[in-house]
Amino acid sequence: MKRLFTTLLASCALLSASAQLPLAGGSLTGSLESNSIYYLNDNMLGNREIPFGSNDYIKLAYYNGRWSAGLQGDAYLPALVGYDDVRGATNGDRTLALSHVFVSYRGDWFDVTAGDFFEQFGSGLAYRSFEDRQLGMNNATQGLRFVASPIENLNIKAFVGAPRLAVVNYAGSMVGGVDASFNLSGALGWQEMMLSVEGSYVGRYESLTKEGSEIFGINIFESVGLKNPMTHLLSGRAAFDWNGLNLKGEFVAKTQDISEATDTEAVNGMALLTEASYTLGKFNIMAQGRMLKNMGTRLSLYDSSLGNTLNYIPALTRQHTYLLANLEPHQVNTHSELAAQADLYYSIRHKKDRRNFWRFHANMSIAHNYEAGNLSWMDLNVDVERQWNKDWKATFMYSMQQRNPMKGYADLLFTSHIFVADVTHKIDRKNSIRAELQYLYSNDYEGDWMAALVEYNLSPSWSFFVSDMYNHQRIETNNDKVNYYSIGASYTYDRTRVQLSYGRNRAGMICSGGVCRYTPAYTGFNLLLSTSF
Repeated sequence: MKRLFTTLLASCALLSASAQLPLAGGSLTGSLESNSIYYLNDNMLGNREIPFGSNDYIKLAYYNGRWSAGLQGDAYLPALVGYDDVRGATNGDRTLALSHVFVSYRGDWFDVTAGDFFEQFGSGLAYRSFEDRQLGMNNATQGLRFVASPIENLNIKAFVGAPRLAVVNYAGSMVGGVDASFNLSGALGWQEMMLSVEGSYVGRYESLTKEGSEIFGINIFESVGLKNPMTHLLSGRAAFDWNGLNLKGEFVAKTQDISEATDTEAVNGMALLTEASYTLGKFNIMAQGRMLKNMGTRLSLYDSSLGNTLNYIPALTRQHTYLLANLEPHQVNTHSELAAQADLYYSIRHKKDRRNFWRFHANMSIAHNYEAGNLSWMDLNVDVERQWNKDWKATFMYSMQQRNPMKGYADLLFTSHIFVADVTHKIDRKNSIRAELQYLYSNDYEGDWMAALVEYNLSPSWSFFVSDMYNHQRIETNNDKVNYYSIGASYTYDRTRVQLSYGRNRAGMICSGGVCRYTPAYTGFNLLLSTSF
């Protein structure tokens, strides 16, 4: 416990600045983010070998005219339980890493960056480098990036470099690519319509004869038919927007590759993504469809860690925020998935009182393993938001989820029905209280759940909360029913936010962009800190 409060005091000492700092004719900006947990032994969850963990990030950027430079330092003191792989070690030692360093120059029609950078081509199906601190992931590319608009309506990106892997290491491969986007409607002078065409190329090179490529004298890559150290991805995209109608499409083709270390055959891959939306007054509809075939693309063929991904393939599902609706998120099957999602919105607002309205939302997502012919996931959601007046607002949601834990490779489905009531009462200009009641009925091995949350907000700085999530009808009789409780408070001042909580947290999957991390259950004190200047 002493370490937790020592971390709090040390972090607060860094929060004296609240605006950009002038420096040598330019300006310095920065941010600090810290997630620290003091773990307690819990008879229901077991003892912890590491009593304390802390994932910390500090980022600085300097701007002077056309020049800019920056760096990010990561500190794992040690890493939180379940995040050891982000530092390339598993022994709980403290690790400091310089995870991001760059220098950039901005010209009249081009930008050049040397060092670490994040970039994305199109939707990310062919290439995306990004950081997700909740997952403990940073696959920034270190090298050169060039962005230019040589003529009106034409944008070009190009890069080459070595991708990071597990923050402190590099993947051992080289990646490079070119992306071009042309605004056809702008070139033709169309005023009421937008039409653009885009395309990308991405290549990954990695030797197939490095250490670890042979087992008992047999090259593991040749044994599965992979002979070319170069993997190519080609992408074509188009976007159309006219009078409330928006259409997008992307097709990606990939040459022979091994998507996962367990693959027994090197194969080609492809992806097809379509998106459509239409808005007419109070009515709005959006839909997405996607086909994936062997599209998992690793930064390194020699590694199987969490951040070993070159592209970005998020699940086509609703991103739930309620506790019980997010217990078992969908995990994308990059080998074989046919998925679709649709959202429908409609609102009714009182003509005389704008604070009196109804908002209706329906969402459905579905995913199939089209090779096996089985359903992988289905999610049907209906929620209604009702604002009676300036003081009272409520949201009611129903969600039906079906999931296949084998990603559709077997005819196995678990079905859950989730009911949520979320009510907010604004007491006065500064005080408000919000309450949630949730219930989940399911036939999976954990059975039924109930949850509740009460949150009190004292604007503009303080917030207090208490929540409880109880697995009260566990189907597996050999396992104890578990109560997951939490109590905490947060304080916000300007650009600084501090939150301290205590409770028991359920094990589960955290997913983002098609990447999922399993986090073990724990009981303890959790300190979150973020600030910027």
